[in-house]
Amino acid sequence: MKLLRIACTAIALSPGAGRGAAQVATSQYDNLRTGATLGEKALTPENVNAKQFGKLGAFQVDGAVYAQPLFLPAVEIPGRGKHDVLFVATEHDSVYAFDANRPNDPPLWHVSLLDKQRDEETVPARDVQCPFIQPEVGITSTPVIDLQSGTLYVLARTMIGHFFKDNKYFQSLHALAITTGAEKFGGAKQIAASVRGRGDGNKNGEVQFDPLRENPRAA
Repeated sequence: MKLLRIACTAIALSPGAGRGAAQVATSQYDNLRTGATLGEKALTPENVNAKQFGKLGAFQVDGAVYAQPLFLPAVEIPGRGKHDVLFVATEHDSVYAFDANRPNDPPLWHVSLLDKQRDEETVPARDVQCPFIQPEVGITSTPVIDLQSGTLYVLARTMIGHFFKDNKYFQSLHALAITTGAEKFGGAKQIAASVRGRGDGNKNGEVQFDPLRENPRAA
């Protein structure tokens, strides 16, 4: 898998500006999806300009990033002290935790949500028939962090390919410890559901959740 780099942009004259900053634990900052940080103190119309605002570095990841990165200040990483942490999820079904103030450093932790024992892989974009995400589909919706339990919830899409029969597709909800990336609560939960109806794909008046065709919400 070709490694990609995502840019880190901030006030170039203040590399430690992340300390004490507001947390971003869900898509677009809050459950109302306003996209507004009304408590912003570091960035102003005066200091966001060509001389003071720009690229500080880049974080290296293993796939395209469609999910919004999340941020928590002063997270205690076992054996490594406190860090302002940037959480990044990729379409290669990986989740990374980076020190937000040191963009060129290796990750604090990195986990793959592909079950290698089951020969899981990401879903090819051609299977999903989605023209917007290429070349693979893994983690698209933004994860959500539960601050009280220190848990990052993330939805991963995977498949097991077969040569002589249909591929099997899965959507699974993972609960990861924000400090280590370890799976919590007994591991991932596969998403499955059914409803009575006669819609497309129904069998005997029952429509099953289709992990290939169903698309997640933004977060």
